[in-house]
Amino acid sequence: MGSSAEYSSLPTASTQPQKKDKQWYRPLLAITAIFLLARFGSIPQIISESTEIFGHGHKHHKDAGSSGCQQAEPILPKSLDVSSLVEGQDDRIIEWLGGSVRIPTEIFDVMGEVGEDPRWDIFYKHAEYLEKAYPLIHQHLKRTRVMTHALIYEWIGSDPDLKPLLLTGHQDVVPVLNATRGLWSHDPFGGEYDAKNGRIWGRGSADDKSGVIGMMSAIELLLESGKFTPSRTVVLALGIDEETGGKVGAYNLGLWIEAKYGKDSMAMLVDEGNGLHEMWGQLYAAPAVAEKGYLDVEITVQTKGGHSSVPPEHSGIGYTAELVRALERNPHKPKLLESSPLVSGMVCYANTAPEMPTKLKKSVRKLEKSMSKKGAKADTKALKDVEEWFVSGSLEDHSLPRGLGKAMVSTTQAIDIINGGLKINALPEVVTTVVNHRINIASSVEELQQHLIKTLSPVAEEYNLALEAFGKDIELKGCPYMMANPSGKVILAEAFNSSLNPAPISPFTTEDAAWRLLAGTSRGIYSSRPGANLNEVEAAKELYFSPSMSTGNTDTKRYWNLTRNIYRFAYSPPDDPSFPTNAHTVDESVSAKSFVEEVRWFAALIVNVDESREV
Repeated sequence: MGSSAEYSSLPTASTQPQKKDKQWYRPLLAITAIFLLARFGSIPQIISESTEIFGHGHKHHKDAGSSGCQQAEPILPKSLDVSSLVEGQDDRIIEWLGGSVRIPTEIFDVMGEVGEDPRWDIFYKHAEYLEKAYPLIHQHLKRTRVMTHALIYEWIGSDPDLKPLLLTGHQDVVPVLNATRGLWSHDPFGGEYDAKNGRIWGRGSADDKSGVIGMMSAIELLLESGKFTPSRTVVLALGIDEETGGKVGAYNLGLWIEAKYGKDSMAMLVDEGNGLHEMWGQLYAAPAVAEKGYLDVEITVQTKGGHSSVPPEHSGIGYTAELVRALERNPHKPKLLESSPLVSGMVCYANTAPEMPTKLKKSVRKLEKSMSKKGAKADTKALKDVEEWFVSGSLEDHSLPRGLGKAMVSTTQAIDIINGGLKINALPEVVTTVVNHRINIASSVEELQQHLIKTLSPVAEEYNLALEAFGKDIELKGCPYMMANPSGKVILAEAFNSSLNPAPISPFTTEDAAWRLLAGTSRGIYSSRPGANLNEVEAAKELYFSPSMSTGNTDTKRYWNLTRNIYRFAYSPPDDPSFPTNAHTVDESVSAKSFVEEVRWFAALIVNVDESREV
């Protein structure tokens, strides 16, 4: 998984003071109140009647469904009190995660074959740990090894006609650089629980051992209760190289599941992803229902070598610098489509977030109104305004981290690797650059390739370089003689077998049973959270479900054939802002309380999906 920024499409609570609108409307409200009092006679009746007149009340946004943000009813299992399963189990649950973190299942960009590269062997130790930690799972579920270390667990249901629930996660973690070990507050592979700050520390505690251990802990507790036997099969797929694209683990897990169960065989799939975020004064759950595409491109410049004492006007490194300069001067233009889940998310915020900026709210509602008219086109200006908020407005109002908003509506490019030259007195004959792209859901691999050709062709023409792009020679303008005698050659090629178009968009309305189950379960768990009924303020709080997208990629890209109901989501109540999760960097950690709630959520999801006959 990428950084937490990659996976979040929801603005965090702003740390900057919000400007308050001038309260010019107060006299108007007073006049309106006098009129309503005269018309209806009592305050309760005013509230009741005005709700009928205006179509929505404001108390806890109960009717958000009629205003472009329909919400599923909260669902808790009927057959089992899952909350009772986790009561008094905090210490065990915390230690389950800590024990997994202590096993350094690091994965590297370049790995040898399984069985040949000894760096894979650490996964034997992790599998052994899972056996010891979860004896009932290994007694009652069928475990299958795929590519030796990727694991399939099947909890066979009593009714084979019901589609299974697929839960996925990855055992691997990004490496800890030796140079950074001294910067960690706790041993990066210590799996320590610090009771003072209530956190579990170490690499993988957030990404993604919390997901793997969360689902397994829930199943172990369900088995311990003796009160639940599934009618619907539950399948767990645990990858081993998500951090390098899932080319070994998830790829082969997907093939194995499809071979046994068939295409479109799963009721729904839940993988790591966005959690719970507060935005503009309201708490939201933000499952990623879409995911950007991906393409690594290697740019190779081939030139004649020679002695550095008699250099040409431009070396291969100089040509490369011009090519990189052209790329960075011609970024991909933002593009937000009206069909994007980001638009639906913004509509939901406009109807439920009390502190959403007024100007943005007006644009979103104008866009919503235009889209609600049958056969009408979306208001292009309003759509552009919303797009502009992602590009620049979200940065100006401090709602999103720098660059994230633009990344959500654009194809991004990052020049990450460059190699060239071996000796200070020898001209480089080959210079390679690798550019990472995350492709906008409104674009495609083919469109990206054409953009690269269009951007780099003028540079090749100017410096008399031949150009080959993705296996084809590109015809360039220029002097025929010069073109017949190029100064060198530029080759554009896909790197690391990485080509991936944007993911199919999963269903995300209350008309869709899978979405209702995911949303209803999460809202049910939130409404029954510890302390929810301590006072009226807590009891009145609601969790709203709103679709989002992922700017990174998870193992789900290997499972598209198995279901269209793919949700990248983890039920994790917001952490203490003074302790970010720090996935992929120093001091990665998770809140122990949030993790225990995630286990409770997994248990509820498994039972709720089992009780449903709609998916």
